Amino acid sequence: MVLIVSVVLVVIASCGGAKTRDQYPVRATEDGPVDFALVKKLYDLKCALCHGYDGAQQFAGAKDLTQSVLPKNEVLLRIAEGKGSMPPHKDVLSEEQMDALADFVMTLRTAQP
Repeated sequence: MVLIVSVVLVVIASCGGAKTRDQYPVRATEDGPVDFALVKKLYDLKCALCHGYDGAQQFAGAKDLTQSVLPKNEVLLRIAEGKGSMPPHKDVLSEEQMDALADFVMTLRTAQP
């Protein structure tokens, strides 16, 4: 029981955080290009616990992102609205952060859409 509570608390902590918009920019400078190294840090913070650092982990019902064939607009919708055990991130992340995460998730694929 203690293990379950601990896992739930870790999942909640990794999914929450109103400061995420400000703490984890996806650009090195305000007018610079999206920096995938910064996006990877955001992915590691918000997504890797369940999806894994390589996208293949399937913890807590998470989908294997390496096998996804969803188009980008669907990936973006899942990030924003959540699905199943994945919480919505539209109130935690900016549109730019969600868009950058969707682009990053697309790079994890081993399957061809």
